[in-house]
Parts: sequence; structure tokens; C-alpha cells
Amino acid sequence: MALTQKEIEELISSMIAKSTDDDRAKVVKPRLRVYDFKRPDKFSKDHLRGVQLLFDNFCRLVTSYFSGLFRLAIHSNVVSVDQVTYEEFSADLSSPCSVAVVDWEPLPSNMLVNFSPQIALQMVDRLCGGPGNTTTTVVSRALTEIETAVLRRVAETMADILTTALKEFNIAGHKLSVSSIEVNPLFVQQAMAPNDIVMSVTIDVKFGTQSGSIEFCLPYELLEPVLPALSAHRWFSKKDDPGDGRSSAHVASAIHTVEIPISCRLGESTLTMKDVMSLKPGDVIELNVRTTDYATLHLLGKPKFNVQVGRTGSRLAARIVSRTEDTGEELIQQ
Repeated sequence: MALTQKEIEELISSMIAKSTDDDRAKVVKPRLRVYDFKRPDKFSKDHLRGVQLLFDNFCRLVTSYFSGLFRLAIHSNVVSVDQVTYEEFSADLSSPCSVAVVDWEPLPSNMLVNFSPQIALQMVDRLCGGPGNTTTTVVSRALTEIETAVLRRVAETMADILTTALKEFNIAGHKLSVSSIEVNPLFVQQAMAPNDIVMSVTIDVKFGTQSGSIEFCLPYELLEPVLPALSAHRWFSKKDDPGDGRSSAHVASAIHTVEIPISCRLGESTLTMKDVMSLKPGDVIELNVRTTDYATLHLLGKPKFNVQVGRTGSRLAARIVSRTEDTGEELIQQ
């Protein structure tokens, strides 16, 4: 039976429609992934872990050294390692700020070290002979020129310790030095482009009874040449070597060279304010000890030994007799 022209056209139309539906069914939807061009991922997770290990080692070394330098119980630990833009880092700076600009030779860029107001003033106060305590009203002020110079010495010490930590990653031939201390956040904000990718490492520092933070800003351009060495795999492979005792030797060497102040106290006395105001050369103050009693030798401000005061040549001297906590056992024969 022959088909009419109308039936032929309908058959062709149905075949074309079916073919179009089959083609649409075969189309594979592309796999899309959101990409932030403002914050490109330049650091891998392995890089972040490697930097975490580097600064964990840095915290161990700096805790040992600072405890002797400040004569306080110092504790430090890494609380975060993040990839951020420089705009985000600079937005968190206090005003005024305390930022050390560190030259990292031979790398092409600089590292920034941001001291929180609390920790900066605590360190300066302690090194200048104070107790190392700060108040809310004090931390809002800028550092003086003398205080800035003192903080710069602290930053230079930290740069030396970080150089030592880098050597344990087999990253040698690098020299870190502090070029300046910036107190104006506007100058710091102009150091890099806002969209530059940096690695932010935040360290929490417990300074005696108080605490603060130190944040390191490491630009991608700075770390790029050393990223292959900042590998967690290479770090653990190196730590498996039982013959590597350089880290322990460095800590022991640092402890042996720490200078500890000592003082010898003959005795104590209590005066009224009237007596203090009337003191003049030639006055005699009676102490609470007898001439036969021992004096006390203080280490880091704490009494440790009972001593006999005498003379060696033209200088006064103190001979250790016993420990202050001893019940009578003497260290020398009378």
C-alpha cells in the first residue's frame, strides 16, 4: 500500500524529532568548579604542613632561648597556618602597630613579623627592668624610639633562631636581618599589592601570666624558591636519621651561654615614710639579721643559697654554704 504525501511528511518529522532527542540525551554536562581569581590557591596542603613543622621547630627553639632572656616562663605554639591575601593580613593590623620588616637574603622579597600590642610592650618592659605587665590603656600607645630599638633586638634574635630552624630543613645559605620596625599601619599596607597571596603563621605566646600573639607574613614570591624543601615528607624522612643531633646541640649551646643575674642580699628592714624622707648620707639602717647570720644569694630574683660574705683580693665575695631549702645539711665544711 502506497503512502500519501502527508503520511510521508509526518513520518520524516517524527524521525527527525527522535534523532534530536537522542542527541540531547548524549550531551555530557561539563564539570564546573568554582575558582576565585582574587584568591588563587598557590600553596598546597603539603606546603602548609611543611611550614607548620618549620614553625613548630622555631617555637621550640625560641621558647628555650626567651625563657632565659626574659627570666620568665615562656610558652609558644603555632595556632594557625593560613593562605590569605595581603589585604586581609594588613586589615588586622592595630593602630599603632609593631611590625618588623625582615630581609631574607638571597630571596627577592621581605618577611613581615607583626607583634601584638600586648606582647610588644611586655617584652620591652621586661628587658628594661620592669615586671612585664601591661594594661588596656597602655597597649594602645605607640612605642617610643628607645622601645622600638629594644624591640628590634628581639626581632633580630628571632630572625637568627628562624635561620637555625631553616637549616634543619637543609635550607642553608640564607641570611635573615631586620631592616626596620614600622609603627604606622599605613606604611605596612603599601608594602605589597592588596591581592598578593601570602602565608600567615600565627603564634600564641604566653609571657608569664599574660599572653599575646606574633604573626608572620610570608609572601608567595618569598617562599616560591624554597617550597620544594618545605615538604612534610622530606622533613619526616630527615627526622628518621638517628645520627642527627644538631638540634639538641644547638639548644644545649644556647642554654650554656644564657646570662643569669644573681644578687646577694645581706638583710632587710622596714622604715616609715617619714624615716625614708629624712634619709641622708651617714645614716645607719639596722637590718633584721645578726652579724653571724648568712646572707642570701638570689638567682633570677629567687633565694637559692645561704652564703658567707667575705673578700677576695680587693673585691667582695660570697661563699656558698647551703641551699635555702636545706634543713641544715651544709655544702662546705666550716
